[in-house]
Amino acid sequence: MNTIGKSLVSLLAGILAFLVVGVGVTEALASYVWPSAILGLPAGLVAGAVAIPFTYLGLTYRNERREAGQASVTTRRRLRTLLGATAGFVLGGGLAMAAVSTQAVGLVTAMFLVGFPAGLLAAVVGGYLAFRRSPVDRQPPGSATR
Repeated sequence: MNTIGKSLVSLLAGILAFLVVGVGVTEALASYVWPSAILGLPAGLVAGAVAIPFTYLGLTYRNERREAGQASVTTRRRLRTLLGATAGFVLGGGLAMAAVSTQAVGLVTAMFLVGFPAGLLAAVVGGYLAFRRSPVDRQPPGSATR
């Protein structure tokens, strides 16, 4: 699959993730939070923004495995970094939001003022750690061909 095809499939996957998560969260919280879309839309945006690169890198990984028998080091490192950043965002932002929402603060305030910034910081740290934990980094320069 060429780059344009992978980009279009990734964009469609991002739109689908946005719609499914956005509508799902909005409907699930409709009886608990009055403007439930204020939580559903950001959750859908994050899901869509994460689905786009995951889909693109997943298709790249699959194509490289079919053609060469093994994905390139760059593709594997990118997938690992994206996975680390996503896990950092979800865990760091979720824990920060949960901790602050136990106080006398609303859920929306906890999500936007604490959870999102803490999630971004945790995503940077998680992505960096996943990037640096590559087995290629532990090999002497020039010894890794793929």
